Amino acid sequence: MSPEEIIAVITGDVSEDQKKDLLSRIRNDHVLYKEYKSLKNAWALSSHQVGMSEEKVRKAYLFQQAKIRSQRPVTVRLYSFLKYAAIVLLVFGAGILFNRYFSGEPGLAEIVVPPGQLTEVNLPDGSHAWINSDTRLSFSTNIRDRRRQVVLNGEAYFQVQKDQRPFVVSTKYGDITVLGTSFNVHAYDSGEFQATLVEGSIRYTDRSGQRQVLLSPGQQLSFSEDNGIRVNEVKTVQYTSWKDGVLIFRKEPLKDVVRRLERHFDVNIELEDPLLENIRFTGNIEHESLLDVIEYINKTKPIQYTYNGKQKQLKIRLMQTNKK
Repeated sequence: MSPEEIIAVITGDVSEDQKKDLLSRIRNDHVLYKEYKSLKNAWALSSHQVGMSEEKVRKAYLFQQAKIRSQRPVTVRLYSFLKYAAIVLLVFGAGILFNRYFSGEPGLAEIVVPPGQLTEVNLPDGSHAWINSDTRLSFSTNIRDRRRQVVLNGEAYFQVQKDQRPFVVSTKYGDITVLGTSFNVHAYDSGEFQATLVEGSIRYTDRSGQRQVLLSPGQQLSFSEDNGIRVNEVKTVQYTSWKDGVLIFRKEPLKDVVRRLERHFDVNIELEDPLLENIRFTGNIEHESLLDVIEYINKTKPIQYTYNGKQKQLKIRLMQTNKK
């Protein structure tokens, strides 16, 4: 497959049938898939203008590769779920500048992931993070700091490099402290806080610093103002699969499903009837479009919907039954 065909898939200059065929070939070929991700990365970094040409994609790709080779220690991979979404990367210490944003405090980096995107980051200490849509992650680029700390507003999955220095994820709900482990932190401004441990161990400390909870693999700590702190055994893949582009729902209320879909697809979804909020939904979402997902829900639940593509507004209502 030529680079031109890969670029055509990225920029949407192919029919739906061609796109499905090309994506199938890309997914089944490791070399093609690697090239596809690199070109898509370059496109995401430069696509603040709609309808970017193939030549701009090529130039962005070469520019990005040069930056990655010459400006360490932070490397980033970007994956866009939407055709014209973009990501902002500000790496102040390394002097990298993307999307016309200006550098700030020396030695600090902030990654801002808008709705509709998923990002991978290699942190200066060797740890790896997957950052979900609608999320901010900031951290120091100084590898000599006594404590490795990141500040999270949103959701991220971490694989922490083993080190005698503690690794701390700070959120508005409290801190997660580890030495070397894999875990997910869900800490958006709205909704429930969750910390899910895959392997190793983590310690949660609340905002007051008075209460601490130690988690074991397969456990999830949840916190909300209404219910306080709870610890449950969970299937961790349900809470971590988003980093691979997969959303898993298991008997989840439609109001929670809608919140995740809004971030995933960068769309506003309105439930027009309060009775819809507690309808339960089960399913996996991987490569489907927003309308594919809603059609799937529509076939299994009593709903109807209208979608305004220009305004990115989806309205869902209960299906009307004919009364005789």
